[in-house]
Amino acid sequence: MIKREDSLGIPNYGVWYLETLPNQIGLEEMKDIHRFLNNLVRSKVAPEFDGKSKRIEFINYGRTQLVYVLTVDENRQYTLLVTQPAAEKNIGKREFANLKQLSARSSNVINPMYYFQDKDNKSREVYITPYYYQARCVGVNSTEWGMWIPEPRYHYRRFSEDERSIINSSMVAILVSLYDEKEKLGISECRLDGGDFMIEKGFENYVLDFENMEERMKLIAARNMVQMDFKEYLERLKKELLGKLDKDEKNIILGKKIKCPMREDEVDQGILLGLKLKEKSKSKGVSL
Repeated sequence: MIKREDSLGIPNYGVWYLETLPNQIGLEEMKDIHRFLNNLVRSKVAPEFDGKSKRIEFINYGRTQLVYVLTVDENRQYTLLVTQPAAEKNIGKREFANLKQLSARSSNVINPMYYFQDKDNKSREVYITPYYYQARCVGVNSTEWGMWIPEPRYHYRRFSEDERSIINSSMVAILVSLYDEKEKLGISECRLDGGDFMIEKGFENYVLDFENMEERMKLIAARNMVQMDFKEYLERLKKELLGKLDKDEKNIILGKKIKCPMREDEVDQGILLGLKLKEKSKSKGVSL
């Protein structure tokens, strides 16, 4: 049974988490988002929504989406990702499609369940994914790598040197492993420093190694894909992760300069691990 007092994310919710356009009023947008989500979970559009009691909690935010958790009958939970008011039209639909395609090839990608568009406001979108109870989001707080932890209260904890090395290399490895050799497509606009990767709660109870991360780490955002040869993709990925991006270069992986560059050994190890993951997938008959 789920406890109502469980801390799932950011405890305070307000218009300051909304990204709005000049012609949009934050409070009105927030009310409209609540209308959309409440109408959706009260409907019968998905069997997962069936239940006597339902509650929605805000847990996090990003430039593209606001993140909520839907709890049904205090025993089932799902994540709702609704587009920010200022978000590009159909960005939710595109990300849902990207995640669906990637998750079909790798268990290291969150598998989205449903996508919906608001019939009253066509720019309002949401997609639903499984919820991983109190998962940790990886990122950079100021200039240090670490993770945001929901409980006992929402806080940030800096990685130890061992954690940083294994976790950063694991994120790189997953990106490398997801490159589609047939279509020559790689993931772009990825915020490794801003919560695009999560680790399941409880990973701390196991040996800190790549096998642990491979089993418990997931990519939870896939905003865009870029087409280029694999060799060039690896070169550009390494350059950007090391913070060596020329001003006149188009950012194809991160979308912006990383807040805290990775170390070269972390990136090199990640690339090697990613290549091994690709070979492992091929041996299982999974096309990457």
